[in-house]
Amino acid sequence: MALAAYPRVRCAQGQLTLAQINANTRVGTVIVPAEEGKTITVVDGWMRATGHTMAGCTAIILTETGGSPTTITSTTAATLTAEAVIRMGVSGVTSTNVGTTMRPGRGLTIGCTVGDATTSHALDYCIFYTVAN
Repeated sequence: MALAAYPRVRCAQGQLTLAQINANTRVGTVIVPAEEGKTITVVDGWMRATGHTMAGCTAIILTETGGSPTTITSTTAATLTAEAVIRMGVSGVTSTNVGTTMRPGRGLTIGCTVGDATTSHALDYCIFYTVAN
């Protein structure tokens, strides 16, 4: 019997300041750099606002890098209440492209839409993903 090959699940984790989330108008900050010819599939994850509830922007978004990026998840700012871990797929988190393979040569970024993120001190994140050739 042949063994099935499963891709290794990786984790991008860290903390972004509000300046990093607000950087580059919508694009935000790269949390997983692009690798030429490789594709990324986000499989799960969570975010947490630290200090205070997120405000100021409409949503915190996880997107692929590059021109015309695909949004993977969009979390309404009010959903990110102070210190609460918010998983992908819960109410207030639109996870349209979780489980969808992104375009080759794209990485991952976290940014915001319609205004700058305010009030919270920072955003903790843990994004689980796979990489394929």
